Formats: sequence, structure tokens, C-alpha cells
Amino acid sequence: MNVEDRGRTLPFSQFKAAWRELLNALGGGTAVDRAGITRVGPALLSRYGLVHETAYPPADVLYEVEAATVAAGGAPAFLHAYADALGYVAIPKEAIDQPLQTLHDGAAPVMRDVGELLFKMGVAMRDGAVSAVEAEDMIPEARDACMETHKVLEGLKARARKGRRA
Repeated sequence: MNVEDRGRTLPFSQFKAAWRELLNALGGGTAVDRAGITRVGPALLSRYGLVHETAYPPADVLYEVEAATVAAGGAPAFLHAYADALGYVAIPKEAIDQPLQTLHDGAAPVMRDVGELLFKMGVAMRDGAVSAVEAEDMIPEARDACMETHKVLEGLKARARKGRRA
């Protein structure tokens, strides 16, 4: 659900969902607080993810939580939501710096993420329709599948460029 603000449609619900993904990847707001990851306490961390709340994490808090998620092996969900809202895709630098390794490492995640998305789509469409709740539930898998596929695409482009110079 997007929110109208001064005649513009803003993707706030995607940002809220991405924030919840980050917190969940780290074990929730209480776990983030106990780990001393950021200056904000668990109640406010949780509040930032509530769709009906107008509060959003400050830039430093967002960075610290997202950096901790990435360091723990998770994806930068807010970065991807933000880039997507602007019409971009954010990918790791190694996808461009090391194209062959990216292609090799990218095959399994693409298959996994696309498979998870297709499975959820199949379950959702059994009754002939996809509900709003089912659609929202598929957004993380769709985002992950797009991100992984885009990494492979960038690896292919980089490999093609290196081939032309060789």
C-alpha cells in the first residue's frame, strides 16, 4: 500500500516491510538492543516497522541495523526497497568486480529464490486468485529473486565486456 503525500505516491509500506525483514534477520528489536547494534531501544525499533506509524528510523540507525544484517549474512532489505522505489536495483560490488565468480556463485541462489517464489505463487493461486496478503507475503521472495538474477545479469555483462577487451 502506498501513501499519497502532496500528490505523490510514496512506497512507505515497502519500507516498513523491509525494516521488519531487517529486524527479523537479527532476531527482533530486543535482540538488536541487547547486541548494542544501535542507539535506539527495542520499542522504538519495533515501532519503525508498524505500517500505521509515521515514524521511520533515522539514517544512522537504519545504516547500523542494515550493516549488522549484511554482516550476519542477510540481505540489505531496506536498500533494495529504496532502490526499487526509485526504479533501480542495488547489487553487491563483487558482481561487477569479479564477474566469473559472481556467475558461478549466482546460479544456486537464483534457482533457490525463483523456486521459493514459484512455490509460493503456486500455493497462492490454488484457489484461482492471489489475495493481498498472499501478494504481500511473496514480495520478499520476488525481491530476492530479482536481486540474485540481477547479480547474474551484471556478471554476464561484465564478462562480456572483459571478453571484448581480451
